[in-house]
Amino acid sequence: MKKGNTIEIIAILSLSFILTSTYSVSGVMPTLLDVFSSYSRSSVEFLISIPSISMIVMIALSPLVAKILSERSTIILGLLTAGFAGVTPAFTASYPIIFTSRIITGIGFGLINTRAVSMISERFSGKRRAHLLGYRTSVETLGQTILTLIAGQLLVWGWQPAFFIYSIPFFILIVYLIFVPNEKNETQKTIKRKAMSLHQLLSVFISALFGGLLIATNTANSLRIPSYIVENNLGSALTANRILSLFMFAGFMGGALFGPLFTSLKKYFLPTMMFIGAIGLLIIPLSSTLYFIAIGAFLCGFAITSSLSSIFTRLPEKVSFSSLNTANAMVLIGCNLGATLAPLLLNIIGKINTRLSTPFLFFALIFFIISVGTFLIPRITKAK
Repeated sequence: MKKGNTIEIIAILSLSFILTSTYSVSGVMPTLLDVFSSYSRSSVEFLISIPSISMIVMIALSPLVAKILSERSTIILGLLTAGFAGVTPAFTASYPIIFTSRIITGIGFGLINTRAVSMISERFSGKRRAHLLGYRTSVETLGQTILTLIAGQLLVWGWQPAFFIYSIPFFILIVYLIFVPNEKNETQKTIKRKAMSLHQLLSVFISALFGGLLIATNTANSLRIPSYIVENNLGSALTANRILSLFMFAGFMGGALFGPLFTSLKKYFLPTMMFIGAIGLLIIPLSSTLYFIAIGAFLCGFAITSSLSSIFTRLPEKVSFSSLNTANAMVLIGCNLGATLAPLLLNIIGKINTRLSTPFLFFALIFFIISVGTFLIPRITKAK
C-alpha cells in the first residue's frame, strides 16, 4: 500500500471529475434541433447520448487494454482523446464530424473510467480505501453538477461554446502528470494472472447487477421526479429542478460520508442504506407537499450513492489483485447499462400501470427486499 500525499490523492480523484459529463451539454439540444433540422429528433438526441455507448464498449475492453498499455499511458491517452474529441463540436457544425467526435469522446472516458477506480483499489487499503472510493463517487457527482452549470452559462454565447467544458481533461492531465508519480510496480508485473473462479465470477456478476439497479433507480428518479412534481401541480419546472438538484447534492453527501458510515456500520451498512433508500422512495409518491418530496429525494440520493461506493470497496475482498481490473470493468458495465436501460424500464412499468407514482413504489419494494435479504441471509447461513 502506498500512503500517497494529499495533492497526489486529489490528482487521482480528479480523474473522476469528468466521467459523468456525457449529458452536461444537454442544454444545447433545442438549438441542435434547429441547426440539424434535416435530421430526425432521435438522430440529434443521439449526439448527446452516443458517448455513453462507446464508453461501455471501452470499459468492456479495458482488461485487454491493460495488457497492452500501462496505467499511465492509458490515462494520458484517455484524457487527450476525451479533450481533443470533446471540444471538436465547438469548431464545426457538421453532423458527421460531431457524431464521430462524440463517439471518440466516449472512448476517451472509457479508457479512464476503470483506471480511476482501480488506482484507488490497488494503491490503498482498509479504511483509507473506503474513504477514497466514497470521495471518488462524490467527485463524479460534483463534476457532473459543475460542468452542467458551466455549459449552461456558456450557452449565452451560442451552442458551440458549451462544448469547451471538455477542455477540462487537459488541465486534469497536467495535474496528473505533475503530482501522480510514475511508479513501476514490479510486484504487480510478476503476479501470475489467474482467471476468476466460478464463485468469484458469480459474486462480481451479482455486484454488477446491483450496481446496474442502483444507477437505473438513480436515472429513473432524475427522469421522473420533475414530471411527478409538475404534472401533479405540486410545483413549477423551476421548483422541480431545485428538488432534482437536492437529489444530486444528496448523492455528493452520500459519497463524502461513505467512509465513516461504512467503517462504523460494518455488516449493517447495506441493509441500513437499502432501508433508507426504500423509505425515501416511498415518501416521494405518498407526499402531497414539496417539503416531504424533498426529504424523500434526499434520502434516496444519499442511500444510492453510499451503496454504490460499497460495491467498489468490497470488490478487492472478492477477487485477486490480478483480477481486480476485470472485476471493476464488469461492475462499471453494469452501472452504465443501468443508466442506458432506465428509460426502457420506465416504459415497461408504465405499460403495467400508467400512474407516475408506480416506478417509485416498484423500486421501493426492491430496495426493501434487498434490505431484508442482506440482513437475514448472513444470519440464516451462520445458523446452519
